[in-house]
Formats: sequence, C-alpha cells, structure tokens
Amino acid sequence: MNQVVLKKQNIFPILLILLLSVASILLILNKEEAPIQDETIAYQQNFIDDIAAEAKLLQKQTNLFASITIAQAILESDWGRSDLAVEAKNLFGIKGAYNEQSSIMPTDEFIDGERITIDDSFKKYNTIQESMIDHIEFLKGGTYEAIKTSKNYQEAAVALQNGGYATDPDYAEKLIELIEEFKLNRYDK
Repeated sequence: MNQVVLKKQNIFPILLILLLSVASILLILNKEEAPIQDETIAYQQNFIDDIAAEAKLLQKQTNLFASITIAQAILESDWGRSDLAVEAKNLFGIKGAYNEQSSIMPTDEFIDGERITIDDSFKKYNTIQESMIDHIEFLKGGTYEAIKTSKNYQEAAVALQNGGYATDPDYAEKLIELIEEFKLNRYDK
C-alpha cells in the first residue's frame, strides 16, 4: 500500500510539469499568431483606405454604393493580392480588353451548379483608378439597370447577381457579408 501512495505522489509533480509545459506552448503559439492577425487586419484596412476615396467619388457621380465597389474589389481581387490585381491592376475581374490590353488568367466559373476552372482574357489597366472607373462604365450595361434604383447595398448586391455579374450563386451574399463585417456602408454617405 505504501508503494501505491508513493507512486501517486510521484505522478502529481510529473503531471503538473506536463500541464505547465502544454500551457506554455499554447501561450507561445497564441503570441505568434497575434502579429499575423494584426498584420492581416492592417493590410485589409490599408486596402480599403486606398480605394475608399475613389469609390466615394464614383458614388457621387453614379449612385453606385461605395460599399458595393469596395466589397467587389475585396472579393474579386483578394484584397488586391490576386494575380489579376497585381499583374493587370484589375480589381473587379472584368473580362475582355482595355485599350487593347488584356491578361489571360485562370478563373473559377459555376456552370450548371458545378465549379470549374477555365482560362479567360481579362482587362489589363495601367492603374487601379482606371480599373475602378471602367468598373462603373461596365455597370452601365443594360443588365445592371436595377443597381441604379437600389435603395441600399443589399438591393444593389442582389441586382449585381441578378444582372449576371458573377456565376457564383452566393455572390450577393458574399458581398453583403463583407460590407457588414468591415462596416463598409460607412462609406455610403
């Protein structure tokens, strides 16, 4: 019986050391993740700040909610980091050529509910501002007429999807989620 009590007493310090070791490792891992999260948040805010002024100016000229422009740029360009955004300054995934300039890039499309990847030609711009102005011109097309009469960003997001802007069946929902998560509607004033 004395051996059983002695073994239990020897196990307690070992368990305590093991528990403290695990807790220390978790604290270290948590501290390492925090700077990455902080850098991501800072990068995201910088991207928003970089395009918000132009989006607000374009809203005054066209009545397209600035929040929609910003959310589309985020979604379509992965915060300006996609190959298309970096190589072609194309924040909105607009296909075709601009001033006879284009870039061939892979793109995901939804056809009959199935996601496939194809190569397609996308407009290539010299500046982000050109991309934003051309985006507004693109939306003047007939299928996007409902955007002009949208009363809020939710209606505008649905109008974009219904107009055929993207083949993703969740496109409007994704835009709305981005606007709400990052409070982008504050730029709609």
